[in-house]
Amino acid sequence: MRKYKCGDYLRLSKEDLLKKDESTSIESQRMIIESFCKYHNLELVSEYVDDGFSGGNFERPGFKKMIEDIESGKIDCILTKDFSRLGRELYQTGSFIEEYFNEKGIRYISINDGYDSLNGDSTISMKLTFNDFTLRDTSKKVKSAFTVRQKKGEYIGSIPKYGFLKDPTNHHNLIIDPIASLIVKRIFNMAYAGNSCYKIAAILTSEKVPIPIVYKHETRGALVTENDGYGIWRPQTIKSILTSEMYIGNMVQNTYNKIRYNSKKIRAVKKEDYIIVENTHEAIIDKEIFYKVNKMLKANSKTVEKNKERYLFSGLLKCKECGHNISILERKNKGNKSHYTQCNQYSKKGKYGICNIHRLNYNLLEEDLVSVITSISKSFLNEYDNKSLTNEANEILHEETNELQKQIDVFIKEISKYNNAIEQLYMDKVQGKIPENIFTNLLEKYNEDLNNATTRKNELEQDKIKMLAKIESLDYDACAEKIKKFLSSKHPTRAMIVELVDRVEIDNNKNINVFFRFQELSSYVR
Repeated sequence: MRKYKCGDYLRLSKEDLLKKDESTSIESQRMIIESFCKYHNLELVSEYVDDGFSGGNFERPGFKKMIEDIESGKIDCILTKDFSRLGRELYQTGSFIEEYFNEKGIRYISINDGYDSLNGDSTISMKLTFNDFTLRDTSKKVKSAFTVRQKKGEYIGSIPKYGFLKDPTNHHNLIIDPIASLIVKRIFNMAYAGNSCYKIAAILTSEKVPIPIVYKHETRGALVTENDGYGIWRPQTIKSILTSEMYIGNMVQNTYNKIRYNSKKIRAVKKEDYIIVENTHEAIIDKEIFYKVNKMLKANSKTVEKNKERYLFSGLLKCKECGHNISILERKNKGNKSHYTQCNQYSKKGKYGICNIHRLNYNLLEEDLVSVITSISKSFLNEYDNKSLTNEANEILHEETNELQKQIDVFIKEISKYNNAIEQLYMDKVQGKIPENIFTNLLEKYNEDLNNATTRKNELEQDKIKMLAKIESLDYDACAEKIKKFLSSKHPTRAMIVELVDRVEIDNNKNINVFFRFQELSSYVR
């Protein structure tokens, strides 16, 4: 009989801790697995523990160490108390059990589920689905409880807004931080005196005032090395302080939420969906000062926009790698002005290795782009034949339409599969093959998958309709008219450029691609 090098994986989430269920404790899991190994003559060579980590994702140190040991060949058998200890998220957990472990030749045993990968189990999908729904249901209940507290004006975050502390007698209340609040007041006073966010940030940085994440000893703050570890104040940080109603005593929450119940990624919430409760804590800033400062910020913003120089390709330059805008910046040298391009994402996060600078001499770029557009425009007019050009474009668009239809057909099959699964689920319920709670959870899951597939199919069908409409709307005469207008001008205006060009993409290697608003011009782009 083969002798396996076994590792036991133990996990306990924060929710499990709150339940105070001894059967799920780390020690209980260890005892169950050790007893099982002793009875079945299996040798444990390693143990992996994640105490206080959710089963909704696999960003867990113990789990990662286990994967490293699998890759190195240290272990070839994994034991858990049940499937939910390995993970509660349906797709990734199933992928590890049915794909990754098999590919690596790993034997997997889930003791309470009676599962051993040597024998297999036809009900594994149902058990994993139930665990996924438990996670989803718990997430909904936790979110609902948080929302209730937020609407009551109770603070539910882990780290309060800069300038505040949690009340030691009640962590759902906020009190003023006597040190940071002085910096907040100073920021408002400087803004009220007419200083811009850029100038305020520069002053605080030069004085080595610790940035909020450093001052609050956040995990990210430990990574800050700039400015002798005090960090560099950003204008955006100053603006977020100046515009936050937290400083006038209003509790502002629900500004971000998770993309998905089992994801760590978050997204910004629309301002109208913020949960704001007035007068929940002591204010740092007088309301009159707060609203005057915000009025000044809006006025300054409009002035900057009004005075901002508009170049021929302003707003049309895009970074191919990250998709963000590429700005046109000005440099003054001994009274002479020069202009260059730079990726906005790089400007903000380039020091973290995110994206590249995409720097080009804008003046030369503008000349080259105008030259390219002129050349393409002339080529179009030289070959201008409405009928033959329409036929050629129709062929291209029909190919794209056929590709969309293939994608639609895939989702039609998915929809049919989910409908059949729901029908079978009802049959199993009627025949008493599954209990009511599992039926309810599976039905919710299948309906969600069905709705997602239906939504995606409908989106693709709308794209197809737009594509067909584009075929019908090909108008070479209108295109020719815009081109003639452009070519007739010795000095093309930005309005003329915008009528022809949709965007200009620049990549890391400084390759440039022009995308036209007229589909009719696509075949002329080389």
